[in-house]
Amino acid sequence: MYDLEHKIGRRPGSQPPVRPRVLHVILGKADKNRANGVNQVITGLAKYTARNDSSVFVLGKAETAAHEGQVIKRDGFAVTVYSKWSQAFRAAVRQAVDSADVVHLHGTYSPLNLWLGWICDTASTPYVVTIHGGLSPARNTWKNRLQKRLFHMLLQKCHLERSALIHVLTEEESTEALAAFRPRAMRVIPNGVDLEDFPCALNRGQPKSKLRIGYIGRISPEKNLHALCEAFVNANTDGRAQLFLAGPVSAEGNDIAHRYESRSVELVGPKFGPDKLAFLDSIDLFVHPSKTDVFSIGAMEALARGVPLVISRTSDTSHFADSGAFIMCEPTTFGIEKALRKAFERQDDWPAMAQRGRQLIEARLNWDAAALDLVAAYREILEH
Repeated sequence: MYDLEHKIGRRPGSQPPVRPRVLHVILGKADKNRANGVNQVITGLAKYTARNDSSVFVLGKAETAAHEGQVIKRDGFAVTVYSKWSQAFRAAVRQAVDSADVVHLHGTYSPLNLWLGWICDTASTPYVVTIHGGLSPARNTWKNRLQKRLFHMLLQKCHLERSALIHVLTEEESTEALAAFRPRAMRVIPNGVDLEDFPCALNRGQPKSKLRIGYIGRISPEKNLHALCEAFVNANTDGRAQLFLAGPVSAEGNDIAHRYESRSVELVGPKFGPDKLAFLDSIDLFVHPSKTDVFSIGAMEALARGVPLVISRTSDTSHFADSGAFIMCEPTTFGIEKALRKAFERQDDWPAMAQRGRQLIEARLNWDAAALDLVAAYREILEH
């Protein structure tokens, strides 16, 4: 484990538990069939952490809770959901923190997380923070830059530095973290795919003459879809391809639909479960053009299903580039167009690229591998 100064101390007089009790606290219900990436992460991590000698509990705050304290059974764990900042929610948090060996928090710039960190400190329960790309400079706009800077310097920096462990999802994200604060300990553990949901890659063979290009994710400005659409139109000069964008309805999506409706670009709405698999099976090439990301789960799922991938360097993919599983591009119209033209020229290599992508998922980018590393990190916190 990355350790800047010293080992992490456990509570005085305590012994490392044989089966660590891990508490995740999130906004949401840990529902993988939602566009919220953190909820998808929790679903995978909690499921496989529970299978790797840990007890996992999740407390969620979501306005759509059926009632206060609603319990939702997931695969291997349960989520207890509260709709508001009530006395019942605060009492449940305190009781859960007291019962946990490790508390796992998610995200940045969160007043809820600051309060949870304080609760953990008063209970002498170590807490872990997953950054989820929240410190990326590209996520700061002129509207929020000063507000975020003040929040971080006055409140968040101390909160992050008190955590027993900072969990980052990519090597690039570790650099952003070290530029913003001084972690006690840090570990890089990437996101992944549930291999039970993606048991095998589709044997596609050579792509057809009419190419279908796809994207799955939020239809929002940071995903850079206007640049993708413009690059696609520029590269698709012979009209042999069509671009399908899958994601929730949004103002950004409405603008794209209006601007590109007659240029072989189609928005097809959100895709989850079997619909997602069918969508991935229907496309020949997946493109993820984000300006800032931490190796999108959508892109990983495309690799798991055997879809050749074009992905931006700013999606934190550079440390996996030597796998040969994807074509990397710059997050500009110019860069995406170059990558699309390169992909079109290399169609004969798409089956081999798809195979290398599946191998990367099976070897590293899956939730079982991530959970094994995370459980080892929890144990190291509790053993010292």
